[in-house]
Amino acid sequence: MAMIVGSKQKSHGFTMIELLITLGLVSILTMLAAPSFAQFIKQERLTKTANQLNAVYRYARSEAVKRAQTVILTKQDSSWIVEIEVAGGRETLRQFDSNYPTVNAELVDRMIRSTGELNLQSNILISDNDTNTDDYRLCILRSGQSWLGKAEENCA
Repeated sequence: MAMIVGSKQKSHGFTMIELLITLGLVSILTMLAAPSFAQFIKQERLTKTANQLNAVYRYARSEAVKRAQTVILTKQDSSWIVEIEVAGGRETLRQFDSNYPTVNAELVDRMIRSTGELNLQSNILISDNDTNTDDYRLCILRSGQSWLGKAEENCA
């Protein structure tokens, strides 16, 4: 006696409808996440620039004290150059360049004395001119003390 077995085969995989629904859901989630991710990147660029600028200032101050010599911070286009005077001119120790053309820092020329004090107080705004991001302010007192704060908070 021969038994005939039904020809039902189970397929392993996705149907076209299941695949289209999944792709539709993924594309909707991507469209919702993209704007917040772009804003996150802009904010990270501002934060990185502000931290780098603060690090360059602190480096310049520590070099002035360590060398017992005046260190000059010179603004040149969008760069801040840390220099010392040597026989025959100036020697560049370090340079700050903004890596992002959309981020602007209001740099100024300053002199840091061998005691770590500055010739003038500084109030440097770091901004990308976008209302959706939080701008920063680098405050440097004549005493040499510095801190990063929100742009709305003015240096006191």
